[in-house]
Amino acid sequence: MKTMLMVAIATALVWPSGVRAVPAKAALEVVVLGSGGPRAFGRAGSGYVVIVDGTPRILVDAGPGAFVRIGELELDLEKVDTVLLTHLHIDHSADLAAFFNARGLTSDGPIAYRVFGPDGAGLFPKTSRFVDLLVGEKGAFGYQKTFGAEERFVVRDLPIGLSSGRRKILDDSGLVVEEVATHHGDCPSVAYRISYQGASVVFSGDMDASALPNLVQLAKNSDLLIFNCAVLDPPGSPEQLYELHTPPKKIGKAARSSGVKSLLLSHIAPDVEGQQEAVRKSIGVSYTGPVAFASDRLRVAVGK
Repeated sequence: MKTMLMVAIATALVWPSGVRAVPAKAALEVVVLGSGGPRAFGRAGSGYVVIVDGTPRILVDAGPGAFVRIGELELDLEKVDTVLLTHLHIDHSADLAAFFNARGLTSDGPIAYRVFGPDGAGLFPKTSRFVDLLVGEKGAFGYQKTFGAEERFVVRDLPIGLSSGRRKILDDSGLVVEEVATHHGDCPSVAYRISYQGASVVFSGDMDASALPNLVQLAKNSDLLIFNCAVLDPPGSPEQLYELHTPPKKIGKAARSSGVKSLLLSHIAPDVEGQQEAVRKSIGVSYTGPVAFASDRLRVAVGK
């Protein structure tokens, strides 16, 4: 099994020239389950596990392949009780039921999940409805509650209007989660900030540039911003994709404005993967901090 790589997130670390393994455990860590997007080109769909004091606690998105990565990495799911969904596109949510199944089959007792995600609009159900459609009594996988450990779901639908503002949604013994609405075409979407013992990581999810003011406010002075980089600067990608995603030059401006200490690019598209140096250069026009590209199974220590 491929060993996970732990990366120090510090201003002294220059990511473009390579990464260094660090032996010390951080209070807050991120494991990248999937660093890809909707196309099948060798990366799993977007997904992350956040580790708190050495114990996996939070699942952020669950794209196709998350289930496989969890097994490869031998992650202990026993204490993963919080799920944060940025939006309900397939490449961010298709393995959610598989995650519930994996946790249920290995748990010694009842499970109580806290699930957060965007409210519904148009073709997209609200998150509470989505979870019910998957594992509710009459859901597609309704058998799930009878197949493993007893499960209880408390689902909170989050506001999707850009004017809704930054809000704290969880404070559990110093583990704090905040969110803010973003914009991803017609798909309701939110971004999250997770903070613990002075360290903080922000997940942008998929978003177009119209939501950057909200993200900048959420990410202020965070240790790590994980920003989805699915397009090149115009006109390098199809025009319609700019109504869904933020290009590198604007990512750089947002990173500078928010004062984040480090930037990790994820949700990588094939054309972006092939032009990493051009992407770095574009971001570097505005942002001079460390920039790295995510890969599946990467493990990142936050705030070290």
